[in-house]
Amino acid sequence: MKLTRSTIIAVLVLSCTAAFGQTTVKLGFLSHDKQTQYCDFERLTVEKNLVVTGVHFISASGSVTCFNEPGFNGVMAGLVTSFPANSGLPVTGTVATFADNTYDQQQGFMGACGCSEYYVSILRPSTAAEKNAGKFGWALYTNFGGTAALQNFGFTTKQLGNNNANAADTFDLKLN
Repeated sequence: MKLTRSTIIAVLVLSCTAAFGQTTVKLGFLSHDKQTQYCDFERLTVEKNLVVTGVHFISASGSVTCFNEPGFNGVMAGLVTSFPANSGLPVTGTVATFADNTYDQQQGFMGACGCSEYYVSILRPSTAAEKNAGKFGWALYTNFGGTAALQNFGFTTKQLGNNNANAADTFDLKLN
């Protein structure tokens, strides 16, 4: 009888673990010029191929910070969706779309403004073929006072930071 209960509990635990399955991916940002590797990077966790949460790391490594900022990392939250190739958007296909509070966390240039940053990102490093074809892997939109605008875009990379000082295992995310 104890073996049966143990078996049932083990099956339930494994089922719940699979149901709440999640995958983590870490990606760096390469500019659209294919030369500028930014020092910030994103660590995203995708749950059930739908919900995206993560951190926008501004501190590249220890005392090194990006953009002369104080190093406050941002929180990211969003969803996985798909944009058609003919949408006119810089990043298309299956992507993560998520808001990022980094700008407000760092209190911007003139203090906290309630501004938001919004990213669209593929969930794997851009391939050499995609770079050559100009198929971008990330885009950043910024909302200042109700007006959103495309601020920057480029390619996703495995390199985390501009000198890869914080290199870590990168997991390619496979969506069903």
